[in-house]
Amino acid sequence: MFDLDGTLVTSSLDFVAIKQEICCPANADVLSFLQSLPDEQQHAALDVIHRHELLDAQTSDWMPGARAFVDRCIEDAIPMAIVTRNSLQSSRVKIERNAIPIDRLITRENSKPKPDPSALLHIASEFGLPTHAILMVGDYRYDLEAGRNAKMPSCLIHYTTLPDYSHLADYSFQHFGLLQQAMFEFQV
Repeated sequence: MFDLDGTLVTSSLDFVAIKQEICCPANADVLSFLQSLPDEQQHAALDVIHRHELLDAQTSDWMPGARAFVDRCIEDAIPMAIVTRNSLQSSRVKIERNAIPIDRLITRENSKPKPDPSALLHIASEFGLPTHAILMVGDYRYDLEAGRNAKMPSCLIHYTTLPDYSHLADYSFQHFGLLQQAMFEFQV
């Protein structure tokens, strides 16, 4: 199971700018803040978020090694899904733009957003697998927390330095090439 933004494909979302534009406190989660707003303000804030997400989606590209990893999973018939906090519309743009060959997509419109485990538990049920047999791969705290909340092992792809939440990950790799080696090339 993958997070879409920043894990499989690039993300240029500027959360500081989004928060300033919707008057969200700097330390608050954008989607939680959105839910706390009265309906009229919520719709206006959601429009701002959608605008930022669509602009980001139109410039996204595969992260280093991610395409080769996904292709290898397909080769080995490993079921995959994308679980994202982004909108369905912006996620579809990213998937189409990058020809991501993963059919199963869960967005904030059809499940509670991560770190809530609902989407991950739904996918496990859909795949007919116990949660401990599925790996949640992501790049941010919410991905790792969702994995923990679903009792699912999680893998952090961090690309640069280890973030302060890396302790939440069961596995951590700087890029997909290293994850691919660990999963497919060092098997006994």
